[in-house]
Amino acid sequence: MKSLHRKLQCFQEALFWQHPLTVLLVAIRRFCRPFIDWDVLDVFETDLRLPLPESYSKEKLDVRIYRGNGDLKRAVEDLTSFNDLLPADIELKFARGDVVTAAYSAGGVVGCAWLAFANGIEHVFGTSWIIRPTEALRYDSYVRPDWRGRAIHSVLNATMNRYAREHGILRTLGEISVFNTQSMSLAKHFRKIRTMRVIFIKVRAVKWTYRKAIGAPFESRFAITPGLPCRSSRAIPHPAGRRRGILVTPNQIR
Repeated sequence: MKSLHRKLQCFQEALFWQHPLTVLLVAIRRFCRPFIDWDVLDVFETDLRLPLPESYSKEKLDVRIYRGNGDLKRAVEDLTSFNDLLPADIELKFARGDVVTAAYSAGGVVGCAWLAFANGIEHVFGTSWIIRPTEALRYDSYVRPDWRGRAIHSVLNATMNRYAREHGILRTLGEISVFNTQSMSLAKHFRKIRTMRVIFIKVRAVKWTYRKAIGAPFESRFAITPGLPCRSSRAIPHPAGRRRGILVTPNQIR
């Protein structure tokens, strides 16, 4: 009964935040996932040598950055169960050198986002990211449902970009599903130009995967990883607004 109640709640949230056609497409995809899965992702890049876009949120938030073993305990305490994160997920990310930005209000986390520096991070459908030494990947940006519509993602993005630049990074990458209209609005606000659109289709019965990049060669940003489990893409927005495109629970401006 609790599971059914949660699904109904997620559906109501989806109708509130997404266009009805988008909700229908996501529902069809979820129904077909045991047989065929697909996603269409736009990749964006931010040149940190240029003036950085500032947050346009009017909320007064306490924004913190956690990294390394010294911050691991606090990150596990505050972020476990947030966006379905498990302690093992957080420990894996910290061990890889990832950094998390968390926004607080009244002592509680209202949003968080991750920044990765390692090359070869799992993407979807048996592919992995190509991240160069002067680049970093922004991913898994998530805001609590009751805090959406307040530009919290812009706060997280601005904080991550500043942190990356202060640590010698010249470019940050991010991706957004074309179905995630709410996250796409952030890219439109900052007039970001996509560098690539990537189409993924996975037919499970015959173990066939189609990958197509538009705007730039697929191999310039992604590698096909033999033997890597073809994890389903989770970049299409979860009904509660969740966006995943990178390894966390072995799913992107993100």
